[in-house]
Amino acid sequence: MLEIWIPVLIFLFGLAVGSFLNVCIYRIPRTDMSIHSPRRSFCPECSETIQPYDNIPVLSYLVLGGKCRHCKAKISVLYPLVELATAGLFLVIFYRFGLTLEFLLGLIFVTLLIPISVIDAQHYIIPNVLIVTGLILGFAIVCGIAYQHTDVWYLLTRLIGAVTGGTALWLIAVVGSAILRKKAMGGGDIKLMALNGLFLGAWPELAMVIAFSALSGAIVGTALIVSGVKSRQSPIPYGPFLAGAAVLVLLWGDGLWHEYLQFVGWY
Repeated sequence: MLEIWIPVLIFLFGLAVGSFLNVCIYRIPRTDMSIHSPRRSFCPECSETIQPYDNIPVLSYLVLGGKCRHCKAKISVLYPLVELATAGLFLVIFYRFGLTLEFLLGLIFVTLLIPISVIDAQHYIIPNVLIVTGLILGFAIVCGIAYQHTDVWYLLTRLIGAVTGGTALWLIAVVGSAILRKKAMGGGDIKLMALNGLFLGAWPELAMVIAFSALSGAIVGTALIVSGVKSRQSPIPYGPFLAGAAVLVLLWGDGLWHEYLQFVGWY
């Protein structure tokens, strides 16, 4: 019976965390508020306090028909999507790692990557508070995993990954800026890559993150330009592509690398 309830509880916990992430996504980029103040959630249109029964993840959105109870302003579909994405990823990470410290590391990683992706897509910034929080928590859990398995090399690969990740993307940014004669990449992307290196390791994880993010970024960027949504001069945030690639590598990196080595005949 417990085996049945664990995934259910993890999914519900993910919905609750996703609801909190919506608060972070809205408030962190704004200088006139914090995630602690005001204490209660409110409608961005009419500023009316949202009651607890209207703040149930996903369910309240459906019951209210995607509109504020008071002013009837439309509630962005992004809110339930963030909640469902968080809960879904929590569940996938559980099935991938089980109830282990690696599972906890994965939860914290995606909990950071989701608001980083949305905030960067909306505001073209990656807040330092999320990066610093991730580096502190990630380092603590990585140390715990290394201690649990008596594996100093595990800790070293994560520290090397953090340094290598930030350095590699910084070099790519410098070269890209020289070629394009304009800023090719923001400092937030470089910090995010350092965070990826800490949580994933150095090789081949970082190579896969760079490859997958560059490929997906090129495809989406080209589609946006061709469709007229963006022009060639319009900035396209790279953070969501780095985050998406990092989640892909976290969950299925080993298998993808194995398939690649078989494909090129190196395995």
